[in-house]
Amino acid sequence: MPTITDWLMVVITAVYVIATILICRANIKSANATREQVAESKRQFDEGNRAYITYAFIFEKRSFYGLRFTNHGRRVAKKVKIVLSKDFIQSLNESKFVDSLNKVSMNECVLGVDQSIDIYFGGNEFRENSNKLPIEGEIIYEDNLGKYVESFMIDFNSYPPIFSVDSELEDIRKEIKKQTLELQKLHKGITALQKNAEQGGKDA
Repeated sequence: MPTITDWLMVVITAVYVIATILICRANIKSANATREQVAESKRQFDEGNRAYITYAFIFEKRSFYGLRFTNHGRRVAKKVKIVLSKDFIQSLNESKFVDSLNKVSMNECVLGVDQSIDIYFGGNEFRENSNKLPIEGEIIYEDNLGKYVESFMIDFNSYPPIFSVDSELEDIRKEIKKQTLELQKLHKGITALQKNAEQGGKDA
């Protein structure tokens, strides 16, 4: 017949088994939490140290409309490919830009950290076109950490009208050019008077 000591041993063993199970479960949860923290830390590190290309609408030299793609990341972007919507390209009125953009979609390049590449899609005819389609496309690139595909879209209906305004420096240049032309005319007049005077002296 079991004694009290035997029952105590059974109880102690049961408590020990249960405690061991609980400790194992706690260790598993802790290991899973640590694993998730490590994975999240790695994700954040990769996200903060990857190549990252952004885009911006540009208007250069008061004549050309385009997009500027800049690598603001911390790694070199390789196999950079800019694919524009065919509908947008076909809507352009200037054939030279259509040909250029078709070539852009077929080529790849490399963008170092803080480096940019510009592509142009129109001039004055583009500005005067009242039926502009939104610019849509994708930026495809990769680095040592992975491959990225990012979409972009610019709707010109959300932009205010773009006007070409001369800067103060350009106004000064125009004024200097105007004065130079006046001086050239004056110089020609003085030269003509001198020649006439010399000719009159010879005739006398």
